[in-house]
Amino acid sequence: MRIFGFIRFIFLFLCTLFFSVLAGLCFWTRYLAWNVDYYLMYLWGRSCTVIYGIKRVRSGIKKKKSVGIYVAPHSSFWDIIILGSELRGFFVSKAEVLKWPVIGLGAKFVRTVFIDREKGVSALRSISRSAEKIFITGNSLIMFPEGTRSYDHMKSFKGGAFHISFITKKPMIPVMLKYTPREAVVPKVKGNFIVELIKQSMYSWSVRAEIRVLEPIDPKNFNNADELKDHVLKIMHKEYN
Repeated sequence: MRIFGFIRFIFLFLCTLFFSVLAGLCFWTRYLAWNVDYYLMYLWGRSCTVIYGIKRVRSGIKKKKSVGIYVAPHSSFWDIIILGSELRGFFVSKAEVLKWPVIGLGAKFVRTVFIDREKGVSALRSISRSAEKIFITGNSLIMFPEGTRSYDHMKSFKGGAFHISFITKKPMIPVMLKYTPREAVVPKVKGNFIVELIKQSMYSWSVRAEIRVLEPIDPKNFNNADELKDHVLKIMHKEYN
């Protein structure tokens, strides 16, 4: 079983490397307003879940119903792989991801917006400018408002995503992502993502990922970003329970 698990990991690594290089070769197409990088992310995500035997179940609104800011709980590296191929959008990620082998390279070429969290307000303004360029292409932003992965279903939200919603006047779109069995892809203790993926390779082919996209929430209905944040968190907790 361990040998087959390691083989799965090798296939995942090669798949990620292939699409990262392909994304780099197709980098120029974004200047023609082509969405090639989105389709590459879609194919990468689909290929990875097939390799690891993860079954997807999606419900909620349709993919193209709204352009805005998707927000989802963050518990596993698989969140990126699955949401990246389920939602028409690009991620906001911490700058450290650029240093990750292979994944950092691929993220750079598929319009990932990198944030230096130490820059505070100036970082939000920079993301907002990048977001406007992405929205023009008909794509959305995908953000994890907790700011980091957590074994718990949801921790408190940080305000960044909600401030961007106010600045750009784009709706928040909550997304729920649930794994069964959860322990198969959600580590109790955060560690190196390569080590975690190797460990997950040893599990059976029976992981189920449920993705539910909720209705968009217009920031114009709230007085400030904190009110919007509290409302979105309440809705997501209610949906999960």
